[in-house]
Amino acid sequence: MNTLKLSLVFFIVALVTGCATPGNPNRLNAFHDAAPRSVLVVPPVNKTTDVQGTTSVLATLPFYLAEKGYYVFPVNTVKTLLEYEGYYEPAEAHAAAPEQLANLFKADSILYVTIHEWTSRYMLLATTTEVDFEYRIVNADGTELWSARQQMTYTPDSSSSGNPLVDLIAMAVTAAVERAAPNYLPLTRQENSLAFYGPNGVPPGPCSPVYDQYYKQLNGAE
Repeated sequence: MNTLKLSLVFFIVALVTGCATPGNPNRLNAFHDAAPRSVLVVPPVNKTTDVQGTTSVLATLPFYLAEKGYYVFPVNTVKTLLEYEGYYEPAEAHAAAPEQLANLFKADSILYVTIHEWTSRYMLLATTTEVDFEYRIVNADGTELWSARQQMTYTPDSSSSGNPLVDLIAMAVTAAVERAAPNYLPLTRQENSLAFYGPNGVPPGPCSPVYDQYYKQLNGAE
């Protein structure tokens, strides 16, 4: 499957399976009032059995937030300093007072992510990879500014050759390949993109070229 076809599949899957916080014109009031400039990304809490989930998700988050115009504290440095402060497990950091974490880094806001699903289900002729993430951004004082939840699934498509036996073999091989190397990272990137850029996404940050225009329109300025 070439890159263009794979991208199209992800886009269609996102439209069918993606879900986020229901639309609410007032849901970003707290975010607009706080207007955070920096985001502290703490290690995600992983509720699945795949230990790679936390590292993979953490590595993909900074790009999208930085692209939105926010300063993102280096995630590896954050992880090291949190461990130095005694937060060895992500759950411990999530349970800590937001004020305490924000003060450690002088951060304006904190992003918490929970991994609810990170699995690849193998069924002989088809393998379905599924990811399910919950996002929360809170202010330095603990006030929730934004939240979303995204779910996506991916099942490789085997094109028909017209020969049933050949098609069955191709399906089994495709399923085995997906099982051996699930498309977690592409799905994770798609989820992050939908969460931060979708219809219920995060407003532009101060380093975004559309930041001033966004807040001028928000405040009814000419």
